[in-house]
Amino acid sequence: MNLYIGNLSRTVTEADLEIIFEGLGHIVFTHLVPRTDDHDARGYAFVAVADERQAALAVSAMNGKYLKGLRLIVRPVLDRARQARALRAHNTLPASLESVARLRLLKGGQALD
Repeated sequence: MNLYIGNLSRTVTEADLEIIFEGLGHIVFTHLVPRTDDHDARGYAFVAVADERQAALAVSAMNGKYLKGLRLIVRPVLDRARQARALRAHNTLPASLESVARLRLLKGGQALD
């Protein structure tokens, strides 16, 4: 399962992420997304863990914690089918607008709350 890691400091490296999340279980891979030229942009990354149990542990342990001065955002990345089900469950959008919502949700890599 993939996790979105947001609000990363400019000085965070993939090695930092591996060390931090390694303590929570087996890490399949980490990918730090390269920054653009925007000086105000915060960094983000994706960390893949072995299963949903481990993902839930990582979210509960790391979301809101500080890393190099910035408060982390750690959320599971939901696939499109799960996003659509979550939207319907929360009655936030009619079925005809699901594709638009998916594009908006995937753009930042953040899952639904």
